Amino acid sequence: MIYSIFWARLLGLYTFIMSIGLFFHLKKYQTLMTEMSQNVMVMMVFGMFTLFLGLTIVISHRTIRGWPIIITFIGYMIIIKGIMLMFFPQWVQKVISIWQTFDNYIAIIPPLVVSIILLVCGFVVKRRPI
Repeated sequence: MIYSIFWARLLGLYTFIMSIGLFFHLKKYQTLMTEMSQNVMVMMVFGMFTLFLGLTIVISHRTIRGWPIIITFIGYMIIIKGIMLMFFPQWVQKVISIWQTFDNYIAIIPPLVVSIILLVCGFVVKRRPI
């Protein structure tokens, strides 16, 4: 449970801050994503760090009961993202080009909701003794 609280607080704060930053600086992030997608080596390096983060979450936190399952699921999603960035950069380029054709403000809502859930679970929900 201690790891669940730690990861909920860390991922919740990170995702909340990034979502708010994305909301206020969407055009800068779109430019960043376009430039990143044009450089395969940069995507591979980001993929290595992303894969490392995902593996760290999954190895330290493999809970499949209660609200902590959200953290485990996020860890597996981060692993998939790292693998995609490292080994399938051409797919990532296509996804980024499609992503930029839509109203991107809507894309901010799911991570913002997940971050609020994680923050509530990490800071508000009382811990049960193990």
